[in-house]
Amino acid sequence: LALGALVAVALSFTAQSLVRDMINGFLILFEDQYGIGDYIAVDGTLGLVENLTLRVTQIRTDSGNLVTIPNSHIQKVENMSRTWARCNFVIEVSYDTDVDKALTIIYDEIHQMAAEPKWAPTILDPAEVLGVDKLSHSGIGIRIWVRTAPLKQWLVAREFRRRLRHAFEHHNIQIGIPQQAWIEKTDLLMTQRQLSDTNDTN
Repeated sequence: LALGALVAVALSFTAQSLVRDMINGFLILFEDQYGIGDYIAVDGTLGLVENLTLRVTQIRTDSGNLVTIPNSHIQKVENMSRTWARCNFVIEVSYDTDVDKALTIIYDEIHQMAAEPKWAPTILDPAEVLGVDKLSHSGIGIRIWVRTAPLKQWLVAREFRRRLRHAFEHHNIQIGIPQQAWIEKTDLLMTQRQLSDTNDTN
């Protein structure tokens, strides 16, 4: 009798979980949140949707792992392949760079690339060179947005970085390098003594 009760409880919990999976799976399909072939992120798991049923979603990660997620566990989904995608660059150049010159080179390179027959169908809109986005210890960050066809953002990004590398080299523009300040111990001791002498004088 006790064993039968335990089995009944286990079946009850399993049935509840199955119902939740199927309800959420139905909503995913009905609302067209994502489908097979879409590149999505779910709770830190990124990859291509390889299989989708009412009960589970299976994602193939960039490492080749197949991750199976019960649909009831899916609360938030980022779909990176629906309708269009975007390359979001931050290119860092060194502090001694002529920023206006760097902006012009970046603008010319991405628009020249977008005008080529090979890339014109992939780059949907004129790229936006947004300008200086940040100043950090490693350099001046310049942000660029490029709107692309679905799943083409990585292909465009790799090619644009390759072209920009050659353009920067041709125009003697250096990529940002982390800066560090070194203080010799003797210099530090001298500074402390000078401060001490100043305090004594006062």
